[in-house]
Amino acid sequence: MDLLLALAISACSSGNQLTTRPIKWVDPDHRTIPQPKEIVENQIWDIIDHTLFFQIGKVLDLGWAARRTGNLMGVASLRQADNVNALDEVPNSSWFTNRHFLRPLSQQALADGPGEIQPDTSGYWEIYAGKFEGGTAGFTIKDAAGDLYLLKFDSRDNHEMGSAAEVIATKLLHAAGYYVPQNSVVYFRPEILRIGSKAQVPDGAGGKRPMVEQDVQGILQRITAEPDGRLRCMASKFLSGVPVGIFDYHGVRKDDGNDRVWHEHRRELRGLRVLASWMNDADRRAANTLDMYVTDAQGRRYVKHYIIDMGSTFGSNNMMPHLPKYGNEYVWDAGQVARSMLGLGFYRKPWEEPLPMPYPELGYFENQTFRPLKWVPTYPNPAFEKCTGRDGYWGAKLVMSFSDKDIATCVQAGKYTNPEATAELTRLLVERRDLIGRFWFEQVNPLDLFWMDRGGLHFEDLGVKGGLFDEQRTRYRYALLDETGRTVGPLQDLRGERRIPVPGDLSKEAYYGFEIRTQRREGAPWSRYTRVYFYVWESGKYQIVRVDRDD
Repeated sequence: MDLLLALAISACSSGNQLTTRPIKWVDPDHRTIPQPKEIVENQIWDIIDHTLFFQIGKVLDLGWAARRTGNLMGVASLRQADNVNALDEVPNSSWFTNRHFLRPLSQQALADGPGEIQPDTSGYWEIYAGKFEGGTAGFTIKDAAGDLYLLKFDSRDNHEMGSAAEVIATKLLHAAGYYVPQNSVVYFRPEILRIGSKAQVPDGAGGKRPMVEQDVQGILQRITAEPDGRLRCMASKFLSGVPVGIFDYHGVRKDDGNDRVWHEHRRELRGLRVLASWMNDADRRAANTLDMYVTDAQGRRYVKHYIIDMGSTFGSNNMMPHLPKYGNEYVWDAGQVARSMLGLGFYRKPWEEPLPMPYPELGYFENQTFRPLKWVPTYPNPAFEKCTGRDGYWGAKLVMSFSDKDIATCVQAGKYTNPEATAELTRLLVERRDLIGRFWFEQVNPLDLFWMDRGGLHFEDLGVKGGLFDEQRTRYRYALLDETGRTVGPLQDLRGERRIPVPGDLSKEAYYGFEIRTQRREGAPWSRYTRVYFYVWESGKYQIVRVDRDD
């Protein structure tokens, strides 16, 4: 009981002092460190750990259990992300950099993503190794310019599906702010391939042997050729630096002195759940991450964190279409198993009746059963499970930052042969975007992008901006606050304007704030609050110092 009381007191206090210090927009996690050892990921253990032991550990964790109980009783809030700044934003770091939401990218920049680079075809491509592990077959090659690429091919029965999905997801994630490889759809003639002198393949007995032409043909024969004889693949340029293994979605990397925030409490990893739900990125786990020990332009050597392997997105599960279950339920889900047993066969899940999929190159991707809050990857992800309303709102505003045209530009990068498939995936992503925005913007008041001048406090209503809510029916109610959050002014309403005038008699060199709530139609309940605190300088200028959101 004492612990619950302490949590309640903590939930009711702001915990942040107002200050005019510069807003933290860069996390200095790029200090030079010694090269870490490579972490070899064990996929089987990762699945067992997150599906079983991590879930049991949560229940046995008294702190987690007390906070969860307090949350259900309404006396304690969920633990918020640890790495947000005073404006409730994520600073740029070795994990994430703000892009499209805060600084909209041009259509060309969206199409380029991290770089639209393709292997040099002016000479032979030397095969370094074959790719036999994972869900897709392929090669590691050195092109005519000496650059290394991983080539991944679609399966014969699912032409264009995996390669397009991986490239489109790459463009979207890069624009959102994540670090991803340079992935492109590439067409080439098989005659350009040459086996390198050091190329090896598994020998079936736990060792390796030299690669021979039969190994190459064994992979190429599983690929559907284009009418002109060329082959299609997804080419991923090797990242700069030294690979040092995966990162996990919980804990920290002990041999990285810059890794100070537990990964499950990073907003960019919690909020990734929302972007993953948008793209149905069902395989978003540690196996599909990569840490690189890099040297930057200033000569600093540190670890940079990448998201890789996006071939299991949208309707693709790499070599085959997603099962209808993916995105709707964990591969093994104790809660769903119990419901099915108690239902005695009468309980039918919404997704259990597969819908017709008219475009094989899109795999299985639909919105009829999609529910943003209920979406899950194939296996539990600790950071996704920690996602709060504020984390979800942050992820949703990244998703909503993509206009219809932006989405169409990114989908074009998939180079589907059938323009109807391109149009259909664009339609599904636009529709899914709006479902996500509408849900999360109803959990957190979506007022954002605040700025002040002598005319007052200006803001954007992301719900109106995104076309989700009717501007004519929306109104805002606000009140002036002192620095402690106590109301010191009357409630006032705004309709059709997103500017709050600042009273002219405020004391100089003092902190104030506005608490703003939103109503979407007459008689509807008012939203949770958004509070914007500011400082009045002696000169009469205003400085926004903090943004608080109630979720």
